[in-house]
Amino acid sequence: MAEERIETATEDDLPVIGEMFTDCKEYLESRGILQWDEKYPNHEYFENAMQGEELFIMKKGDDTIGVMVLDEWQSHEWEKADWTETNGKPLVLHSFCIDPSAQGGGFGSKMLQFAEEFASDHGYAALLLDTYSGNKGAVGFYEKRGYKQTGTVRMEGKPEGHEIYVCFEKLF
Repeated sequence: MAEERIETATEDDLPVIGEMFTDCKEYLESRGILQWDEKYPNHEYFENAMQGEELFIMKKGDDTIGVMVLDEWQSHEWEKADWTETNGKPLVLHSFCIDPSAQGGGFGSKMLQFAEEFASDHGYAALLLDTYSGNKGAVGFYEKRGYKQTGTVRMEGKPEGHEIYVCFEKLF
């Protein structure tokens, strides 16, 4: 049985990442969750993250089963969240996705653990993220792993009824 591993993505990974996000988007939409669209995340977004060495993938054997972006960019809507004051910069988790066919196997927990260790090892004071408030599975996932809710924000450009996102943080 192949071990999973997390590594920075390369240009060769971009087509598979695009397909996986299409599958995830369709899976979420089938559950009434309109979290992603054709504008975000898209190929250009992932290509830029890959070039900045901020795009990480989880592979099991030759299969890509998870993706995330780790960088310092924060949405301007986050200014309304009640983030804890820290003496250092936060790392931000974006576009976190586990292939629908691999969900429930603990891979999301392993990727989140990697993100936390990466943040801590690189001197970040916290890991920040948001998730759509209607995605109860994701909200529960972060709560179960010790993330503190810092408020909700209204994300511009999201479909009506799907604009409210929960902000989370974990301090190091």
